[in-house]
Amino acid sequence: MVWQNKLEELITTLERERDELRVKVHLASLDAKDEFTELEQRLDTLRARLASKGGDAKETASDVGDVVGETARKMADELRDGYRRIREKMAE
Repeated sequence: MVWQNKLEELITTLERERDELRVKVHLASLDAKDEFTELEQRLDTLRARLASKGGDAKETASDVGDVVGETARKMADELRDGYRRIREKMAE
């Protein structure tokens, strides 16, 4: 009977840990989705900004290239950092 009690305690502990982990995974998933949505909005903003810059005939190709290069670098850094944060949240 002692082994049955220990087994029941072990199962209860495992179930509690599972439930806690389930909540953490769910919350991490929601956080990751929110952050991913924000990154998608930033990408849409980048596309719109580049489209408006490219359509301005007064700007030279060099000016457009500078804006595109700088904006693309910033966006790449933000996206890389955002995706890293999402991976870290999912690993918790």
